[in-house]
Amino acid sequence: MLRTRFTALLTAFLLLLTTVLSTATAAAKPTLDLPATGGPFPVGTTNLHLVDHARPDPRAPAPGPRELMVQLWYPAVPVGARARYGDPSVDRHYADLITALGLGRGEPFLDRVRPTARLDAPVLPGRWPLLLHSHGRGLMRSTTTAIAEGLAANGYVVAAVDHTYDAAAVRFPDGRTATANRPAKPTEPVLSAEVQVRVADLRFTLDQLSTTATPLRHRLDPRRTGVFGHSIGGDTAAEAMRADRRFRVGANLDGAFWGEVRDKGTPGPFALFSAGTVDHPSFASWRANQRSWGRHFTLPAGVHSTPTDISLFPEVSGLRDLLKDHPDLYRQLFGTLDGVRTTQLYRAYLTALFDHHLTGRPAPLLDQNSPHWPEHNLLWSHP
Repeated sequence: MLRTRFTALLTAFLLLLTTVLSTATAAAKPTLDLPATGGPFPVGTTNLHLVDHARPDPRAPAPGPRELMVQLWYPAVPVGARARYGDPSVDRHYADLITALGLGRGEPFLDRVRPTARLDAPVLPGRWPLLLHSHGRGLMRSTTTAIAEGLAANGYVVAAVDHTYDAAAVRFPDGRTATANRPAKPTEPVLSAEVQVRVADLRFTLDQLSTTATPLRHRLDPRRTGVFGHSIGGDTAAEAMRADRRFRVGANLDGAFWGEVRDKGTPGPFALFSAGTVDHPSFASWRANQRSWGRHFTLPAGVHSTPTDISLFPEVSGLRDLLKDHPDLYRQLFGTLDGVRTTQLYRAYLTALFDHHLTGRPAPLLDQNSPHWPEHNLLWSHP
């Protein structure tokens, strides 16, 4: 399965990256700057702790309400310090993995990744459309920070949800850290059940953003809401549209379909962005049953991690050179495309998708192959 293969490769990548970086001298430690946003608006970010008292957490080791951490990116007044990438406990989680596997004392590296967004910067005046994001299985809300910053710079509020006990590690404001406890080899029914928990997370987050006193409550236009996700988060986005019509348009970044969407499609516009050359059986089923506006784009030279920030690490850390003696592993982890280029590609296509269906702007990029993005192919369209 796409997800199982990616999890194994991701683990290998994290092990290798941390081992490589831990051997560097203190003076030589690099910083990994995310690409410039490419949009007209400066970007801010903030974090929210949400508690769903009406829903017991099905994954928690002890009874209690479902708790979530949500990160927002938004058009902002450019004041304040640049935000951290993720959270120190998440960084420590990966370093501890190295130690636990007997590969030496792991050293954190995510703290060297430098986002563009400024922490807790004031939101710009206006009523901004809202996009919710669901991460891949075992990843975290920060994994698509570069795409989120690009969308925010083009006039969107992006809310990325950490799906607690599925995300690698989630740190709450009181210092508690919840680590992943999902099955390592899930069956299709297990994956479908996980998607339903995720869908409930997204719907609750949308409720809270729309009705409670969050910093952006009066800056959101709830009539213009979209949803997207990576891997199992892509299926989550599609199922969220079936469950809640407030999600008007959605996108799946290289995830198979496990639920009703596979056989019934989505009730609104939806785009699938697959990576690699494998046409998963669920892709064909979705195409056959999608009655609303739909597009399937392929990135043949991409891999499952291409739509995430993982694709940027070799470009800004020198890992491409450090892996020159391991070309097969490099290609499996990163494909053959430049990470900055693919980040810009996904930003362009997602911005066009949401602009077209949430603001009514023309989007010819979605209707034909583009000479500017020759590596990206339109495989299928309806209508």
